[in-house]
Amino acid sequence: MAMEEHKLDEIIRRMIWQAGVDYETRPMLVFVASAFPDPKVISYDRLLSRILSYLNTFAQSDYTIVFLAAGGTHSPSWSWIWTAYKRLDRVYRKNLKKLFIVHPTWFSKMLFSMAGTTINPKFFSKVTYIKTLSQLATHVPLVQIDIPPAVYKENVKHEKQIVLPTPEKSQMFGVPIEQLMTDASKIPRVVRDCVEYLYSSGLDVEGLFRRSPNSLLTKQVRQGYDRGQAVSLPAFGDPHIAAVLIKKFFHDLPRPVFPDSIYPTIRRCPQPTPNSPNLASVTYIRETVIPELVQISPQTLIVFTYVLGLLHQVSLRTATNKMDAHNLALCISPNLVSSGNVIEDVRFCSIPDGAVMSSLSQLPESRGSKRSPDETTLGAVVKICIQRFPDIFQNTPDQIRSLPD
Repeated sequence: MAMEEHKLDEIIRRMIWQAGVDYETRPMLVFVASAFPDPKVISYDRLLSRILSYLNTFAQSDYTIVFLAAGGTHSPSWSWIWTAYKRLDRVYRKNLKKLFIVHPTWFSKMLFSMAGTTINPKFFSKVTYIKTLSQLATHVPLVQIDIPPAVYKENVKHEKQIVLPTPEKSQMFGVPIEQLMTDASKIPRVVRDCVEYLYSSGLDVEGLFRRSPNSLLTKQVRQGYDRGQAVSLPAFGDPHIAAVLIKKFFHDLPRPVFPDSIYPTIRRCPQPTPNSPNLASVTYIRETVIPELVQISPQTLIVFTYVLGLLHQVSLRTATNKMDAHNLALCISPNLVSSGNVIEDVRFCSIPDGAVMSSLSQLPESRGSKRSPDETTLGAVVKICIQRFPDIFQNTPDQIRSLPD
């Protein structure tokens, strides 16, 4: 039994993992068909339970799946697939926004076509078939995905070279924040517009910063800001667009809000505990973390603090918007880091709790991870910053606080 559990752990780590977030800041999960084991060696029923347990970590909010379909020696039976579908709660299917099937096989095409025509036509509308990794790179950040050898082997049958899309010239997203803030007191226009709009019309919206808006419309608004065009967010009537643009702004910064040089400082923060005022954590963040962020980039801290003020106000309305500090921190934190080690960043953005940490322990690189359970995560620190915003930032300059009434 113990040996089979160990084998299951290894299989899950190769089969499914989070590869950061997609271009619309949704968690991006990678599922690898070539990792399916020999059913004579591993129980597929137990494997299914493990897969669903892992998915449960992400399925409570919108997410994307990249299914690498080719290269498999073993595949599940029709009865297993039908059982898997029946065990998927509605929330799994509803919150899945995009399913990219890369190098689709005859089996996978028939499977998803049947799912769309006979089970749920709405589900089929979320499916996009992808022929090459170059094509996949136009839909999701390919460089964040650890491509298995079997997938590379399949890809060379379809293209000689993987070509990444040429980045569009931008005036707002992906631009160094210092370049946008020549006047230190001036918040970048897209962030200011989004925050002001959400203060006026979005604080009570359910799932704010968790739900995804219309992808095409969001892209059009983002491109408008990048062109330097006048944009009226209220005209679009969707606060979720503004929330995603804020996450996108942070995600695309050339230097993240929390570069990996500050990771050790974050990890040394006193551990928050349930039912405590977290005074030690608050003091540490105020006296140690913030001064270090000032040294890295005062402009970035100004903008981040401006947004934290909004998140604090959103958290105070959790009775109506269902977004407390915990949920908000989980949604915003992955957009604040970019160390180059996607798996480590995923772990660093978690907020320790039994179920979540159990699922995260199945991540591929966790096999060699030396992270101590006593180390605090960025997710936990951001959660405290949202909860205790007035206490942590009470002595900061007015242009940093920027908290509207």
